[in-house]
Amino acid sequence: MFSEDNDYLIHGPEPHEPLVNETLGQIFFKILHENPPGHQIMIDAHTGKDLVSNQLLEQACNLAQALRSYGCTPETTVAIASENNLEFFVPVMASLFAGTIMVPLSVNYTTTELLHTVNITQPRIVFCSKRASKGYLEMKKKMSFMEVIVVIDSEENFTGTQSIKTFIQNYLGGQRMSPSQFSPFDGDPKENVAFILCSSGTTGMPKGVMLTHTNVVTRLMQSRDPAYLTPYTRVLGLMPFYHSYGLFFGLTSFLNRHITIMMDRYQEDFFLRAIQDYKIEVLRVTPPLAIFLSKTPKIKDYNLSSVAEFFSAAAPLSGETEVELKKRLNLKMIYQAYGCTEGTLALTIMNKDVYRPGSCGQVITYMTCKVRDPDSGRSLGPNQVGELCYKGPSVMKGYYKNPRATKESFTADGWLRTGDLGYYDEEKYFYIVDRLKELIKYKGHQVAPAELEAILVNNPKVQEAAVVGLPDEMAGELPLAFIIKRDWVEVTAQELQDYVASRVSPQKRLRGGVIFVESIPKNPSGKILRRKLKGKLKDYKAMQQSKL
Repeated sequence: MFSEDNDYLIHGPEPHEPLVNETLGQIFFKILHENPPGHQIMIDAHTGKDLVSNQLLEQACNLAQALRSYGCTPETTVAIASENNLEFFVPVMASLFAGTIMVPLSVNYTTTELLHTVNITQPRIVFCSKRASKGYLEMKKKMSFMEVIVVIDSEENFTGTQSIKTFIQNYLGGQRMSPSQFSPFDGDPKENVAFILCSSGTTGMPKGVMLTHTNVVTRLMQSRDPAYLTPYTRVLGLMPFYHSYGLFFGLTSFLNRHITIMMDRYQEDFFLRAIQDYKIEVLRVTPPLAIFLSKTPKIKDYNLSSVAEFFSAAAPLSGETEVELKKRLNLKMIYQAYGCTEGTLALTIMNKDVYRPGSCGQVITYMTCKVRDPDSGRSLGPNQVGELCYKGPSVMKGYYKNPRATKESFTADGWLRTGDLGYYDEEKYFYIVDRLKELIKYKGHQVAPAELEAILVNNPKVQEAAVVGLPDEMAGELPLAFIIKRDWVEVTAQELQDYVASRVSPQKRLRGGVIFVESIPKNPSGKILRRKLKGKLKDYKAMQQSKL
């Protein structure tokens, strides 16, 4: 029987300013209007073209007014499906200005995942790139709620679509308006939903996370801490804008007048060359890229001296990798942050003047955390592993049209259950252990895959690693590692099993074996898709038994 308590609570620091009671449309309208003419917001690293503040403001105001003329209301859902490009934030900003609900959709969804997500949110208008338009045109034939397909990165009207320019002309009667004639949405920021974002779906089909204007304003205000305010800083824009990580870092960059160097795909040499040529100062990536930078010999071919700060989020990064990365790039600071879509991205972050390898920092401003024993419901003190639970203004409103999932995501006394296991030390710095539902159970012992992965990637012969549980009749599950080895090296499964065994207690050894692979499946934020790896285990077990 659960006995919820709040004996151990960890609060974020005192805010440097109170939360503003404004909508996102009001905030960004003011910011973009105050920027000097010609102020660069974003530069396309592939083409050198840029997006300037007054251009975005004018386009977003006209598109927002066209949405209103079309008949969109604060209850209307509109979607965007596009790879990163300079046009991505035009419909996003227009939706905030008009007060509609924006639904960013992954361009990497399978047909099944996409049909599931689109059926939940039922967007009337889909903004998409030329690259994504074909799939949505096919979908529109089957879904009556989908009324218009607007291609954002072309002025041509392809069959069945409209360009942004044509959509504006059609619904503004050919009369463009100046920003001085426009009034942004002024509804209730605490109740009105600004975004419906898809959860990662690692424990089932994607769900629609409803984030209110206040939820996102909280994230923006957290980013305005004076310690992090450096206008005109050049930051990397590689993370997908349709994912919460890329989306909110894009919005916070607009707010804080950073210049985003945008990329729509990752290629090793282009990535390194762009850092060099554009003198990028802040990198925001996921652990796989951090591991790449900590190991690749290619960095000697490029001048990366402009990089001063490094942010890693979306999955745990080992302290050893942090130390190596800080040394190789001569970084002033490397931060781990922790969060989830349901918490509007950020829940803990490392302090600017503190370096503590392996930690994802302390609870962020405006928020409160407790570490909860999943079995008893009790709150836990320092150095005790439990589920991280949060309260505060960045916690989601709920899952869209899914009250059952919403209820299951909160404790009986209203704490958001993240599903992540972690602990804090005596100074209230947090450490992530693993996902609650991804723990391997070996003879009753709990084994965290992330711990074993951190050990494996520190082997100089290992490029990437992912650990899952191999079903076993006697033990329950046996830890098994999928390994991408470094190029031009030789390493055996037994060598890696022995390497891990020398560093862990007996229950954590790789008794399930090692499988060498060419790639490890991940979602756009860099999280390992263990369910896909587990799908390969039947073939592996069959192969093992055939040898008997």
